[in-house]
Amino acid sequence: MLYNVHGDFMKVLILSDIHGDYDTLYKITQNEVFDKLIILGDLFSYGFSSNDLNENKIIKLLQKHKKELILIKGNCDTYINFEMLNLFAHDVITCPINGHEVTLTHGNIYSKGFLPICHGDIFISGHTHIPMLIKELGITYANPGSIGKPRGCTKKSYMIFNDNKIIIKDETGNIQKEMEV
Repeated sequence: MLYNVHGDFMKVLILSDIHGDYDTLYKITQNEVFDKLIILGDLFSYGFSSNDLNENKIIKLLQKHKKELILIKGNCDTYINFEMLNLFAHDVITCPINGHEVTLTHGNIYSKGFLPICHGDIFISGHTHIPMLIKELGITYANPGSIGKPRGCTKKSYMIFNDNKIIIKDETGNIQKEMEV
């Protein structure tokens, strides 16, 4: 089970679909206190160009948080050489977080209704750019939305998983939805 240094449950910050929006990423990581940072993919629009200032800032921010980071590869990240950037990205991973088995993926391959064979009781994905928090048939499905390019008349949003609560917040930190898990 993943705990913080005090043995308590962790506060986990979960973001997805950044699409090069360094300013929003930086603001959220500065305004939220967290023990673990999960990025569900799509760091940039397509691939990585070492000439783009925002892309370099995003990589440096992720490298700075490397010890707390779980990074998931998105469909726009397929051309990024994470090893060369001194980072590691998963396609899908299931790990214990705050007393739950949590499956993390971008959402372009696995999604609600199309789960991997071995999945947890919480399934968190991005890709749609639309925040979601529902429970069906004993599985909690969550999507933090997008901090870079929200869709469906939604705001830039992210997620907090703390103790037994998942919270979706807008970029200013206002709670949009929450659920006990």
